[in-house]
This record gives sequence, C-alpha cells and structure tokens, in this order.
Amino acid sequence: MVSAAEIAVLEIVAAAYREHFEVVPDRASVSFVGVEPIEILRYREGPLDHLLSLGMSRHPMTDAGAELLTESGPRAELLMSVRSGISDLWRRVAILAAAPAVEGIVYSVGNRVDIGEPLMPGSQCTGGVLAAGALRPVNVGADGEVVILQLLPATQNELAWARVHGSEALQQRWFESGTDLADLQRSGVDLN
Repeated sequence: MVSAAEIAVLEIVAAAYREHFEVVPDRASVSFVGVEPIEILRYREGPLDHLLSLGMSRHPMTDAGAELLTESGPRAELLMSVRSGISDLWRRVAILAAAPAVEGIVYSVGNRVDIGEPLMPGSQCTGGVLAAGALRPVNVGADGEVVILQLLPATQNELAWARVHGSEALQQRWFESGTDLADLQRSGVDLN
C-alpha cells in the first residue's frame, strides 16, 4: 500500500519538473515484480526529448549489503536527454530507475550503469555515466531532497574504459572530442 508520504514526495518532484520545463509531459509507466510502478515523463524541448523518471525517489536508496533499510538514505531520479523521436527508450530508463529498489544499489554522481543491451535498436550505448544534472535537487521537506541525476549514454567499451580510468576521465574524453551525448547512434569516442 502506498503511503501519503510517498505520494507527497512524488507530487513535489513532479511539480518541480513542471516548473522547470513549463509544459505538460507525455507519460508512460512500467511495473516490475515486487516494486511500485516507475513512470517516465517525456518533455520535448526543441530537438531534444528529456526523459525523467518518477518513482525512484519514492523510497530512500539503501545498499543491498545494509542490515536495515533506512528512511534517511539518499533519494534520486534519473534524467536522460536524447534526440527527439526515439521510441521505446522509456523502458530502458525505467529499468535503470528501478535498479536501486530491485538490486539494492545506491546511485550517485560518477556511478556507471549498464543494462547489457542497446538502449535502442542500432545503438552501441548500453548504459551510461551518472552526472550532476541541469535540474537542481528538489526539497521534499522532512524527507530531505531528491537529486536529479543525468544519465550520460555510453557504449560498453566506454564503460569498461571508465572502470579503469574513472568516470571523470571519460567525460573529459567526450568533452575534448565534442561528443554529442544526445545522439544514441554515435560511435564510441577514441580511447587510445
């Protein structure tokens, strides 16, 4: 059963999204066994679609190795910005947004996430690097704040390289090469 506090957190986050983008989003929802539904909201802005999760922040993230679930853990949602017109990407974002609850993962800036399959047909990107997003953290009162983590799409080779050299080093490579991270059809950056 969903509590009033959980509903309040999600309503505050959804209101912050509306305030930032100033448009009504398209919405999709996906359910996973044993986890409350995750919604994906799509905001169109020029040539980009901004996909935001709503539901990941329902509960604080707790590491799978923790002995007790905590009500004071960090809360987050995901943001992924891509070229407009990509269909079915919302499912991949929902899978990544459900991972903290399903697998006991605590997301933070610099984490690398990988679903092991293309984010969309024909893409080499299978996951991404979590970075500080353009949306500021959302204050949800007594429950603290919800951080909006930007998911920067990455190929499997880029993610493997970042495991050795670090997420910041990969982001620097992207910056130096002028990589368009909104293009899921791109090739991987030169890592030599």
